[in-house]
Amino acid sequence: AFYVLIMATVMNPQTRLITVSNITPTLFDHLRSNYGQELSCPCSTISVPYKAFVSNIISLDPVCTSIFTSEQWIEALYLPNASAYIMFDFRATASSQFELLAALCSFSNDTIYQNIDTIDGNQLINVQLLSEDQVQSQVNSTIEVIRGNLQTQVPSIVQFLQIATQSNSFVSALNTASYLLIRFSSNKYTIGVQPEITVDYNQYCETESIKLPLGFYSISYINHSGVTYFDNGYDASQKFSNISETVSGFFNACYPLDAFLASTLNCLYDGSCFKTLLKYFPALNQTNLNWTASILPSSQKDVSVNDRLSNVFIDQWSIHINYSQYVTECAPSICTYTITDRTNFSYTISLLLSLYGGLIILLRFIASSVVNVASKLKFRSTIINNDHSNI
Repeated sequence: AFYVLIMATVMNPQTRLITVSNITPTLFDHLRSNYGQELSCPCSTISVPYKAFVSNIISLDPVCTSIFTSEQWIEALYLPNASAYIMFDFRATASSQFELLAALCSFSNDTIYQNIDTIDGNQLINVQLLSEDQVQSQVNSTIEVIRGNLQTQVPSIVQFLQIATQSNSFVSALNTASYLLIRFSSNKYTIGVQPEITVDYNQYCETESIKLPLGFYSISYINHSGVTYFDNGYDASQKFSNISETVSGFFNACYPLDAFLASTLNCLYDGSCFKTLLKYFPALNQTNLNWTASILPSSQKDVSVNDRLSNVFIDQWSIHINYSQYVTECAPSICTYTITDRTNFSYTISLLLSLYGGLIILLRFIASSVVNVASKLKFRSTIINNDHSNI
């Protein structure tokens, strides 16, 4: 029974609480990999702002950071007599299209950084110090939600403008959906609006959704008998037979915004198209621009403005998490974990043998001592009895 008691005591697992201080990211990773769920590292600061340890690095679509959104470029494309050109002529809308591009890029950029401020203001709530993977997962989830809202917010505003323009039948100053008729008769002027006719006489902006390629044409609006108009005496097909050059990736439609959203801007990726622009916009030759360096990289070629807008003109969005800074902000003073000590079997056998040997020696000593004491007591009793007999 004694040995059973000893065996049960020795073999029973013993639990100990271990405390570790001076926590670093490397030490935490080591402890977590070894002790997992047993590890507890309470944060001194429960709420950590994202701006303290998260950096968002965003690069815009190259077209938004190029010369093509600059005031210098837009002014060089401006022609005082632009309204004299027909709706299919790039000269009629070029300056306005790039002005719209600059506005969309600027609006997208402002909206992006408003959302970055929202991200920076978010708080990572943690009672316990989180692992790097856990922090990465939580941060990515938060940013994905905000980015999703951003990609809905900007296109929805532009879509609202499209609907408002179409439903109210606004007249564009660029003569795309219709043009003004100015008549002088009987000593007075009469102003009217004439729907633009495109391709053939059966297509009107009032009834059709039209998208046509832009180019440079040798025909224009004319003034005849007190009326300013496009000469419909031309056969519709003759309008397009008078094209001198095309502008790749640019379109016209009944409404300038619709046309621009459908455009792919391919001309800006093509050196030969650049030369065409220089021929028809003399002011471009007076700018000190390196045209070779201005050509855009081909990665975004054939991508419509509408698709770029759906991504808020974002080319790349990188998230950098400074985990060491997060640990510093969390500021765990200690980490604790429990370990269970189990006695080694060979050690137990050795211990039992040692106890057995020691017990034998102890019992021998006790037995010898008892025998000696008993002998002495018996001998003393014999002497006392003899003394009584002699008396």
